[in-house]
Amino acid sequence: MSTRIRKALADLEHDTSSLRLAPPAQIRARGEARRRHQVTGGVATAVAGTITATIFGVAAVGGGSATSPPPVRTSPTVNSSAATAETDCGSHVLRQAEKLPDAVIACFLDAVAAKRPARLAETRPTVEGDPIQILYVTDATGAVRVTTDSRQDAYGDRNVTRQTCTGPLADHGHIGFAQCSSPAPA
Repeated sequence: MSTRIRKALADLEHDTSSLRLAPPAQIRARGEARRRHQVTGGVATAVAGTITATIFGVAAVGGGSATSPPPVRTSPTVNSSAATAETDCGSHVLRQAEKLPDAVIACFLDAVAAKRPARLAETRPTVEGDPIQILYVTDATGAVRVTTDSRQDAYGDRNVTRQTCTGPLADHGHIGFAQCSSPAPA
């Protein structure tokens, strides 16, 4: 089967996947994730603030430097480096036919619904296995900036584009949108 046919079939499957309804178990899982996120969000903010105070305290007495790299965030966490906390839903490298975990999708959708700044990075392979990097970033307006880097796709456009999207939703293991602007070079 030719590469173009495989790509067309994959695109068709992705386009039609949004027509199916999520099973009740996934809907319940998203609700549970939202409740856990609301409870742990305050705790994570308090812990992050304590860690930040400790780091700056050590730097002030000569135990570190102001140019030391920030601690690495793990998925999902809250970064309290600014007055408004940013939810980091992580960076995820997917394999063929692999989907984002429901908790990761819920992390991002919950942040958008609450109009909290958040980010989610995803790398997914093309049919041929070339990586496509997608970065989702939202702010207090609830709009989502989607940056897609396809420079490593040997059979694609090989460029970086940016779109502004609204109405994010869970789309069978991926983030989908009700509406997006046309892709523009980033």
